[in-house]
Amino acid sequence: MNRRRTGVVALAAVCLVLLAVLPGRAQQARSLGAVLLNGDFEGPFYIYGSGQVAQSWVPYDLNPTSSPQFLRSTLHKHQGVASQQIWGDNSPWYAGILQTTALTSAGSASIQAGKKYTVHVWVYSIYGGIGSAVQNDKIRKRIGVHPAGGANPKSTDIVWAPWHGQDKEWVQINALVEAKSDRLTIFVEGENVKSGGQDQLYIDDIWIEEEGAAPPTATPTATRLPTATPKPTATPAIAVVQTLPVGRQPQGVAVLYGLNRFFVANSGEDTITSLDGFLNWRKTQLPSGGDRPTSLAADPDQCRLYVVNTASNSMSVFNSCSNRHIDEVALPEGAAPGAVAVLTSTNTIYVANTALNSVTLINGDTLAAIKTIPVGPVPGQIAVNPRTNRVYLTFRGYPADNAGGIAIIDGVTQTVVKTINLSYNDQVPAPAPYGVAVNSVTDRIYVATTSGKLVVLDGSTDSVIATLSPPVVSGLDAVAVNPRTNNVFVCSATGNVVYVYDADEGRWALTLGVGAGLFRGIAVNPLTNQVVVSNTGEDSVSIIRDFGEYQPFRAWLPDIRR
Repeated sequence: MNRRRTGVVALAAVCLVLLAVLPGRAQQARSLGAVLLNGDFEGPFYIYGSGQVAQSWVPYDLNPTSSPQFLRSTLHKHQGVASQQIWGDNSPWYAGILQTTALTSAGSASIQAGKKYTVHVWVYSIYGGIGSAVQNDKIRKRIGVHPAGGANPKSTDIVWAPWHGQDKEWVQINALVEAKSDRLTIFVEGENVKSGGQDQLYIDDIWIEEEGAAPPTATPTATRLPTATPKPTATPAIAVVQTLPVGRQPQGVAVLYGLNRFFVANSGEDTITSLDGFLNWRKTQLPSGGDRPTSLAADPDQCRLYVVNTASNSMSVFNSCSNRHIDEVALPEGAAPGAVAVLTSTNTIYVANTALNSVTLINGDTLAAIKTIPVGPVPGQIAVNPRTNRVYLTFRGYPADNAGGIAIIDGVTQTVVKTINLSYNDQVPAPAPYGVAVNSVTDRIYVATTSGKLVVLDGSTDSVIATLSPPVVSGLDAVAVNPRTNNVFVCSATGNVVYVYDADEGRWALTLGVGAGLFRGIAVNPLTNQVVVSNTGEDSVSIIRDFGEYQPFRAWLPDIRR
């Protein structure tokens, strides 16, 4: 498994930059391979458009008129068998890749504020095609480091190495920076100002080293830090950063992690909004293929998007990479499907039949129904854990104000192995459960109830370990968790807010104002730490930035394939 976050004076006070090209590794340096994932590009690549991007790396394109292609290349590599290629055909481009370092467990290598780190990269470019003559300074390459882990490639806080233009030659570019916090973000980019034809950039072997002791204070140098050690810049706050219009009555939200593409089901107009972007969002409206789409699920391994249409009792299937409708699946008559999830480890799709008190299992290869499993009355939402092959489904029950529970399904045997009842008469009194989310890294399950409780389950025992009340007494709705930060985002059912629960510290950390809505959808992309919440009453979505405190994170999203 390999999947797995302004002024010149201020910058001078906290950042020490040493930029160099080529050999000469820093003295007294300690390699930090644990905090940078897939830096040798020998790990898996995920589908990005018609190409591929190395897992754990995020692509970006800074030229709005270009569309460079990202590819896994075995043609040119510094060492090993693969490198990351960026290229364009008869078109200028300006693009790159980035990664925010992960933290490791206590005692392991990690980024620490105030320490100095050198980041290295090997790059190679070809201007005008493989058979062309050497033409230096046509494709410019550089590496940059954000000392506080910011993920905006346009940030003025990024410390950049000078551009280098050597053509048809592997060049090592290095940057030394002093960390402002417990993470760094590495940017490697190229700019092809004027196309020469098939212009190509290859990126390989990126690594980080921690530098040795600073020079003695008695012999200061021109690049030495001031005597007074500056405090690290505060971590950017978790906040709502943007509101975007979508279709009418948006409900379910899903995300394709590698593309940072969010999908929103617009139940009031039978469309799906596809939101692409990293800095600037691009919106595409797609026909949903059915009546009243309410819930979606994305499968990044298969490039599939599944949409349930409540009024037409059907499930639409899209190619989520190309935004193309490819099939329609009929569901049981009168099912009123209200939720869908896909267990990627078995390629099985689970559809909650709200009106039939059951869940239909569909084979992801054949799109044929496998079986129907009875569950409790009025099933709500579904969440899956591909690492344990567990499926968690909420049901609200009758009467809605004093009933309901959680059905736990074994994804291998495809049977209900446990039911946890949550009425006021049961051991855990938290009736009317609706939203559910799984942190597959910690194996914790979070269930939001309209009776105003956040129920926490331990997936290893399938038992309730906590029942939490939000800061303000209110019913709860949809819920999502970011496995990278271990922050849980819980939508209020009675107020236009999202509560943020810090699962590591065991406390409610923030209350964020969002647009009006009920029975919302919410999804998190841990790769970019962005959260999208649907505002059903305002025909919009709120974009939340989840930076917060980064926590130990040793595994990426489940890298389990069939």
